[in-house]
Amino acid sequence: MNRSIFPLIFCLILVSGCRSTRPPEAAVGASFHVLTYNVNWGAPRPELAAEVIRASGADVVCLQETTPQWEQFLRRSLAKEYPFAEFRQSRLRFGGGLAYLAKKPGKEVAYVPSNTGWFDGWLMAFQTAIGSVQVLNVHLRPPVSDSGSFLAGYLTTSGDFNDVEKSEVLTWLRNKGMVNALPAFDRGTATWHWHYGLITLKRRMDHIVYSPELHCCSAKVIRAGASDHFPVEAVFTRTHSKVQASTSPWPQPLAAALVTQTE
Repeated sequence: MNRSIFPLIFCLILVSGCRSTRPPEAAVGASFHVLTYNVNWGAPRPELAAEVIRASGADVVCLQETTPQWEQFLRRSLAKEYPFAEFRQSRLRFGGGLAYLAKKPGKEVAYVPSNTGWFDGWLMAFQTAIGSVQVLNVHLRPPVSDSGSFLAGYLTTSGDFNDVEKSEVLTWLRNKGMVNALPAFDRGTATWHWHYGLITLKRRMDHIVYSPELHCCSAKVIRAGASDHFPVEAVFTRTHSKVQASTSPWPQPLAAALVTQTE
């Protein structure tokens, strides 16, 4: 073999190692399962969304882009599996609604109206098998330009199609000690797709971010449903570590925190 190619092979191995993922693991003991899903305000094939949610078996489901029509359908379709269902409709934007579905009751901590004209945020606390968990459900501004073009907004805001780890929001959360669940298990699968003529735009826009008290056993994109977004799910156990009050963005005291978001 030509010795001149050794440095190239070595560099490729280093690059591959830096982007390695770990296999999912079965949760040992008590666990907590969360699903986030932007269902699309247009309600395409709502029965598929209900089936995805039901089949996931998640303890808590965070939904974005819900509408009164979505609320009526999901309450009727999933009442047995998710007796706790809370919906909030946006006062500023149609399709800006948020919702929680859960197997056990939750308690609202805060509802934060948007001060930018886009979407609100909603923080709730749940008593789960691993203790108290606060879950923040947010819907960030999508990759749409000020003129309303998805194509222009996508091309001017996304950079590398899957380069979400460098986004301002995820960078801020990471600096606060939070961890993005999905990249540890899957670095490539897009969670959003949009057909624009002959072009199909794809991007990873849906995330589950968690605090150090939690250990992520698995996280994945569920390629199902009729929305332009795919659901993302993650399973957690407790690590029993502590968050320093000086760095945590969450109210104290706190057992654990999750952020589910979609752009």
